[in-house]
Amino acid sequence: MSTMVKQVPYVDLVTQHRLLKAELLEAIGHVFDHGQFILGDEVEELEQRFADACSVRFAVTVNSGTDGLVLALKALNISKGDEVITVPNSFVASTSCITHVGACPVFVDVRDDFNIDPDKIASAITDRTKAILPVHLTGRPVDLEPVMAIARQRGLFVVEDCAQAVTAEYDHQRVGSFGEIGVFSLHSLKTLNACGDGGILTTNDQSLYERLKLLRNHG
Repeated sequence: MSTMVKQVPYVDLVTQHRLLKAELLEAIGHVFDHGQFILGDEVEELEQRFADACSVRFAVTVNSGTDGLVLALKALNISKGDEVITVPNSFVASTSCITHVGACPVFVDVRDDFNIDPDKIASAITDRTKAILPVHLTGRPVDLEPVMAIARQRGLFVVEDCAQAVTAEYDHQRVGSFGEIGVFSLHSLKTLNACGDGGILTTNDQSLYERLKLLRNHG
């Protein structure tokens, strides 16, 4: 007696986009018609709609969530000699963005939900600590109230890694609206995905918004 084995793909982007194919091609066609291949009205509309969805004032699109994290740290002037507290169990980008700007990642442990344990943060702070980078892993928001309280008490920035948590809420407030900057990924395997890669940064600070736009416009 033979056994039927059905192969279930890990990911099937072809099927995912099949029903949207005509709509996507039409949208791409509009871009070819007006020829503005960098930024443009469509990008501005996306940024405004995403900002509204996250209940923030501003959103800035970039080419990837990874570069979004790098630009977030650069916009906050975090650089060589600084320390950023984060967790070791996220995708490598959550740590590599810190080393990319010359800073040093400082790891703290996580709770049973695999998110940063706020009770472990205070003991990891030194006079070189500049920011906390919590990761909302698998769509579950970090316990942000104590994280934000520590950041306010110690004068630290908070950069939320929201790569896997588009429109997730903590205490009826969208992630990406708590810290100075929130960073989202639109990678093809994320909950809100692009046909390729992409990222979005969110903030309520106009000066950071302007700085992020300048940083993303080169390279």
